[in-house]
Amino acid sequence: MSTLIEERPKHSWRSAIVDRLLELGIVFLGVYAAFALNNHQIHKQERQRREQILTYLEKGAVAAAEKLKQTTANYDRNMNQFLDKLTKGEMPEIAPISWASNYNPNEYTWLLQAGGLELLDIETIARMRELDTAASTGLAAMAHYQTLSDQLIVPHLAEGRSLFYDSTTKQLRGEYAQYPAILKEGSRILHDITQKTDHLIAQLRVEQGHHR
Repeated sequence: MSTLIEERPKHSWRSAIVDRLLELGIVFLGVYAAFALNNHQIHKQERQRREQILTYLEKGAVAAAEKLKQTTANYDRNMNQFLDKLTKGEMPEIAPISWASNYNPNEYTWLLQAGGLELLDIETIARMRELDTAASTGLAAMAHYQTLSDQLIVPHLAEGRSLFYDSTTKQLRGEYAQYPAILKEGSRILHDITQKTDHLIAQLRVEQGHHR
């Protein structure tokens, strides 16, 4: 009889431990399940956010590339016509240097600050930086040339070609001799920005493929 009395407390003690372990296990599973669900939701939101950013960037880059290619083709055609006539001594008309651009240097910055740095692949960010640098430096250079054009060319357009050309050699006078080089630099800048835009588009599509 005493043995049974001794075994009951021991059994109760073991049962209490088992019950406590079960309770802890249930609590742990509940916490883990909540954590896993929350983590899943976070990753889902990140995927959606990444897709939105990539779609937005690709749409803008493709539209910009199309305009750039058309602009570059027109620019090169006019430049080559001018240079060809200049080589032949035909004293072609001097046109003011004028670059109008809707480029926004802050567009990529705010996208990166809005989560792009954490969500986008490092290669994509690198291509964005390259394009931003090419566009910023290129447009700054052409803005400088446009200022020179406004000072040296625009005020004298009504005076005729004789102001810009030496009538004997039929070549540009010394103060305007850099005009062809400036035209070529403009073409180089346009081609460089176009190339960087194409590289960004290609990388955006690569990243989209990686995360599908």
